[in-house]
Amino acid sequence: MNTHKRSTGRAAWMAGGWGLMHHYNKTGTDDLDTFNEQTARFDVDALARQMHELGCRWLTICLCHNATSRYWCVPNSTLERYVPVPVCSHRDLIADLAASLAPFEIRTMVYVWPWHESQKCKQTQEALAVDYPSRWCEVLEEYSLRWGKQVSGWWVDGPGEEPEANLARLAAALRAGNPDAALAFNGGWGKLDKHSASDDYCAGEHLNLPPCPGHEDIGALRHLLNPIGGYWGGSRDMVEGVDPHPEPKFSDDRLAEAIIDWTVRNHAAITLDVPLQHHQGTIGSLGGILPETYERQLKAVAEQLTRAT
Repeated sequence: MNTHKRSTGRAAWMAGGWGLMHHYNKTGTDDLDTFNEQTARFDVDALARQMHELGCRWLTICLCHNATSRYWCVPNSTLERYVPVPVCSHRDLIADLAASLAPFEIRTMVYVWPWHESQKCKQTQEALAVDYPSRWCEVLEEYSLRWGKQVSGWWVDGPGEEPEANLARLAAALRAGNPDAALAFNGGWGKLDKHSASDDYCAGEHLNLPPCPGHEDIGALRHLLNPIGGYWGGSRDMVEGVDPHPEPKFSDDRLAEAIIDWTVRNHAAITLDVPLQHHQGTIGSLGGILPETYERQLKAVAEQLTRAT
């Protein structure tokens, strides 16, 4: 019998659950016209149905994986004002995803990389580095106010040794539209503990499936984020682009055991990064459905999880 303390903070709804994440990588996203086509043809309803059938509680979607892609999948007037080249899609993909997921009680979370270094788009990097983090806060606050309660949380990549005062300012901007949004700043590879005072859950970036170290860390819900393909976005090398034949890297039993450990035994949370497949069949870029191989594995894992609970 579990005797651990149950979470009561902003991330309490994540406790004992699992979700999916989608990094889109550079393939098809270096050209704005192609990016707009991919964004426009992302099948939000099909993905929502797949996730509902699997029993997922949330989807974390990249707003822009700034290290490998120069474009953002949602319009933003602040970016348009500061950045001298177009960097935003026409479609608000995140709002449309949230609208399709909500009827199934699946929440929407957003990945963001709000730093003034290592940006794929140098014009964005230079424009938003001015008076850092003020301009970044303006961009993120606009997004947060746009979505309000549609977005339930944020996973913030790459803070490194950023001063706590800057993290607090960024956290305030991210919660401008939803004060209850759960937030995690990623402390780096392999770290499963709380990183900043603003964290409601632990970012938990890891390439393996370590045992859960406990329900919470200093009030932040334990959480593991892991790619179940060869790498983030399903490819062996996210920077170089998609793997033409991406396959799950864990066995069904190994993945199921990890989810049971984190969500059932410890009442923590786990997010599985998966590639998606877009309308032309390419796997790993900005997609709209789970590829058959990954859907099959996740269905098998979901069956084991149902039996364990």
